[in-house]
Amino acid sequence: MTKALFLGILDNHDPLYEVLATRVCPQVRRPVFHVWRMSSSLVYRYREEESRVTIIGKFFRLEDALGDRALRIKGEYENLLRVRNLGFDRFPHSVARPITREEGIGLALVEEFADGCDLDHYLKKAIYRGEHPPLKEALGQLARFLSLLHAKTAQESRVDLGFVGAYFQKILHRLLAKGVVPESEAPSLWTLMDRWLNSDCLRRTENVVVHGDATPTNFIFTEDGGIVAIDLERMKDTDRAFDLGMVCGELKHAFFWRTGNPFGAEPFIHHFLRSYCDRLHHGQEGFVEITARIPFYMALTELRIARNLYLDRDYRRRLSREAFQCLKWGWKLHEKGAPV
Repeated sequence: MTKALFLGILDNHDPLYEVLATRVCPQVRRPVFHVWRMSSSLVYRYREEESRVTIIGKFFRLEDALGDRALRIKGEYENLLRVRNLGFDRFPHSVARPITREEGIGLALVEEFADGCDLDHYLKKAIYRGEHPPLKEALGQLARFLSLLHAKTAQESRVDLGFVGAYFQKILHRLLAKGVVPESEAPSLWTLMDRWLNSDCLRRTENVVVHGDATPTNFIFTEDGGIVAIDLERMKDTDRAFDLGMVCGELKHAFFWRTGNPFGAEPFIHHFLRSYCDRLHHGQEGFVEITARIPFYMALTELRIARNLYLDRDYRRRLSREAFQCLKWGWKLHEKGAPV
């Protein structure tokens, strides 16, 4: 669970108080809301004192109301409703329940708080305590969740990779500007990016709804054995390998960063991908077809992570080099027609 900073009691003269009192706890005569700030200054947790109801509030800055970031945050309310209407509104696979919003005060979303442990909890236990079975079980649950989401939303239309290419370029330009990726490596990276984006391997795939931000902190595993997905603001229609490659890239980073071993996550990556394909009954042919695309999205994820300033600069460079190797290795195997 994400660490939070306790801020105190919500002032009953705050315009937010009336929204929460009427929409979240109408049965409580004079509700008292305890407030915590989450990792982002735009996300807060509220717990009503008497009922113990806990919710999350997400805000956008009013001065940036039409900016890309604000529009994305405001879109999460509809994203949650869309996915819940597909059947993800009950145990064991669900997404957070949206409660209300009030854009007039910059409140993009009020949603039910999901209590439990995130995937990073199991990663730490596996890395520091050698507790591998719980991590594999959690990855199996995540694979089942994503396979169900992707299967229920599969479309006949082929993917449009325009936004993927734009996102790759944006990340790479930033890493080059900060010196994380050396200028000498830029030509090879641009060439590899173009080869991948123009390949049949990526282009001849069906559209599905993807979570879009499949990081370890965005999946909560509850005490009763369920899984709840949160933070659907980046949800979109694209290649299912976008989600799968992000999970794999995050697994690679988790072990590489904490142990220095870039190969420590391999058994767990394989377990996750195999669990996903087995759930869809794709067999070996399906496994090979999906995993052929994974190196591209893994590399994209590793480059994305390498932007983070909280990471040591030397590690960010090593992670970017790992992404470069992932692109090269994956492309060579793709050219040979070998399983990735």
